[in-house]
Amino acid sequence: MEKQPRRQFIGLSTTALAGAMVPGPVKRLFAPKTADITVHLDQSLGTIAPTIYGQFIEHLGRAIYGGIYDDQQHRFRPDVLEKVQRLRPTLLRYPGGTVTKIYHWKDGVGKNRPVRKNLIWGGYDNNHVGTDEFMEYARLLGAAPFLTVNMSTGTAEEAAEWVEYCNATEGDYATQRKANGHPAPYQVKYWGLGNEEAAKEDAGRLQDPRDYIKQAWYYAKLMKLQDPSVQLIMVGDKPDWNQQVLQELHPICDYIALHLYASSKPSDPASLFTSIAEMEAAIKTTAAQIAALTPPKVASFSKWYRFPARQQPVKIAVDEWGIWENGGRGAYDLEVDYTWNHALGVATFLNIFQRNAAVIGLATWAQTVNVLAPIMTNGTTSICQTIYYPLELYRRLCGPQSVAVTTTGTEALDVSASTDGKTLTLAIVNRDSKVVVPLKLNAKVAGPWTAHELNASSIEAMNTLKAPDKNVVSYKQRTLPAGATTYTAEAHSITILQAKL
Repeated sequence: MEKQPRRQFIGLSTTALAGAMVPGPVKRLFAPKTADITVHLDQSLGTIAPTIYGQFIEHLGRAIYGGIYDDQQHRFRPDVLEKVQRLRPTLLRYPGGTVTKIYHWKDGVGKNRPVRKNLIWGGYDNNHVGTDEFMEYARLLGAAPFLTVNMSTGTAEEAAEWVEYCNATEGDYATQRKANGHPAPYQVKYWGLGNEEAAKEDAGRLQDPRDYIKQAWYYAKLMKLQDPSVQLIMVGDKPDWNQQVLQELHPICDYIALHLYASSKPSDPASLFTSIAEMEAAIKTTAAQIAALTPPKVASFSKWYRFPARQQPVKIAVDEWGIWENGGRGAYDLEVDYTWNHALGVATFLNIFQRNAAVIGLATWAQTVNVLAPIMTNGTTSICQTIYYPLELYRRLCGPQSVAVTTTGTEALDVSASTDGKTLTLAIVNRDSKVVVPLKLNAKVAGPWTAHELNASSIEAMNTLKAPDKNVVSYKQRTLPAGATTYTAEAHSITILQAKL
């Protein structure tokens, strides 16, 4: 991960937002008038990939040591594990992030593990958490593992050997895995080919897309010869980089990665939603490039590659997303306290993922603990930040199929709709800090609406380690009267409405 504000998407015009639910700046305060929400059940927006509810841990700051792992007790922190399990992440990305450029997986397996200087983020890493420990953590979470390979100081051979260690039943590295106490293959499906390789400041060497493309082909060949079933995530960046990557790598590119970090301007909390709107514009621009440059599947591919070409449409992997504000603590000021306004932003992001379900194949929040994180720790306890609660609520309640929904009457609302064929789910974010919005619900449902409501006393409210037992976030569940077609969205609220079809 590397913060370069709007680095990837400079020059995007606002016309790229055509069809988005977030047309521009959120203007506070809004006139209090009735808004209409109309659900179009006959207009599918695609299957919502379960893997949009992913998480990410990196060898960075206190994300791992002091975060998920207690290095003094040589165990995963049970208080943190319980909180991460409640998020029910479907995917877990590791080991980075930017640190991937200097990370060598063999340092983190077996009994004799070297201590290495973290050339990217500072400090030293004793490698007590490596591949096998990461796999165990993913297992405890019920999450699919997602590994990113080193394309800077590593080699294609090293990457292919990692595939063998994780996925093979025979061979030297499979034998090593068995000797390390793990007889069954891990069957890692998702593999990222590098991370933010265009970043000139990093320890990388592939800032020219032509160099990245050449190396990615070589890495892909060796990795797929080891396991033809692996799915590969290629590095994305600005549109010109993405165009070249998609044109040249699409036969072996299952996903192209976007890193989407929103932020707000000082003393202007509403600006967060303008920033998030730019993220949706980036998704739509990349989706248009995929449609223009790649066939849904590769029809012609030489048998002498000895592995199959891509057979499904290229998808977008938002393998880093979140809210990156300045002024945090810790390594690189990344320990950020999040307000309730940030939670409204997270819910807006999740609505964007649902509305763009046809093109988004996976997403991993960056990161899970202590680094721009929903969970924060100190030496004795841990807390859930405000942003934790929309992550948990959407994962628990939203359906697998995205359907079209339109909103008229106010700019305050951001809405998505989903269904499992039996239940309709509306996710409604009232981003205005002052105004209550009465809603008229235009949807053909059979049963009464159940409302799951998240809110806080103000958009500035936050949970902190200074008061670990105080939670500023309220959760209410209530059933609306039978036949009700109206609902009132309280100011700065997140609501999931559900009704039987």
